[in-house]
Amino acid sequence: LFLPGPCDALKTMEAIYVWDYALRTKVALNSVTQRRFFEGALIRHADGFGCVHPWPEFGDAPLAEQMALLAEGTLTPVTQRALHCARIDGEARRAGLSLFAGLEIPQSHWSWSFSHSTNDQIARVLGEGWPAIKAKGLPNHGETARFLEACCAVAGNAPLRLRVDFNGCLDAASFGRFVEFMPLKVYRRLDFVEDPFPYDPALWNQVRDQWGVRLALDKGWRDGTTGFDAVVVKPGRRDWRNVAETHPTQPLVLTSAMDHAIGQMYAAYEAGVALQELGSRVDLCGLCTHHLFEPDCFFDRIEAHAGFLSPDLSGGGLGFGDLLEGLPWRRLR
Repeated sequence: LFLPGPCDALKTMEAIYVWDYALRTKVALNSVTQRRFFEGALIRHADGFGCVHPWPEFGDAPLAEQMALLAEGTLTPVTQRALHCARIDGEARRAGLSLFAGLEIPQSHWSWSFSHSTNDQIARVLGEGWPAIKAKGLPNHGETARFLEACCAVAGNAPLRLRVDFNGCLDAASFGRFVEFMPLKVYRRLDFVEDPFPYDPALWNQVRDQWGVRLALDKGWRDGTTGFDAVVVKPGRRDWRNVAETHPTQPLVLTSAMDHAIGQMYAAYEAGVALQELGSRVDLCGLCTHHLFEPDCFFDRIEAHAGFLSPDLSGGGLGFGDLLEGLPWRRLR
């Protein structure tokens, strides 16, 4: 494993090179944005590569600000993790090794895409045996409930679990109505609901006890104390070890940040390391997100079957070596 020390400051004057990219979708990815165009940048540093993909909707500084601060040597959580990624990636590439050699990537749920055919997705999920579907919940929770009911109708006897992420767009009362009027067949398949409404320990405990549903905490994990059953971690935003230490008894659900293929495979690598170190504390993950975006030459190389990612091995490290070498890099100044 390649685990250098924490990247809390630029410890070298080695140059950073940048390639700007844009990912595109046909529909909104969640309840907090209507964007279809997502800007980010790959960085090249210390012989390795990382991904800077901010989500201003969730409090990140915009991309231009991220890169201006990085040029000054000031790190944000996003650029800190991107540099950590580049360093471990560079060490592996220099050694001629894939970061995934001998590493088991945890299984993931299917991240539902409302831009793809419902029938095609359900056929793939059931045909390959994906263990769960995760959908983005909407402020109109009735629409979300109808979608989950439709999934149950076609799942038959398949052991398919359902996950929902509302990104805090409901309140306690509307979440209660969402569960109260949920058909029993949906309720029985419900694995957890992520961030149903902004975290408040008293309210989360209340709805959890009243409705008997499992809750997963993403936003507000630093201050989380009780009222949840799992913690969601994006390695592109924070070190999962800090989260595991803060919540030593909770399962961790490691996910991508819905970013570039480099960022997605960095999350997959970190999830594999977490699985080695934490074992069963690593819950079913959310690492398979490449299909949410329009295809590109990077995403085209990522394969997933029944929730298991097959990484690209070109060039060692996180892969994609020939593609990365062919990009028109510019020096960050």
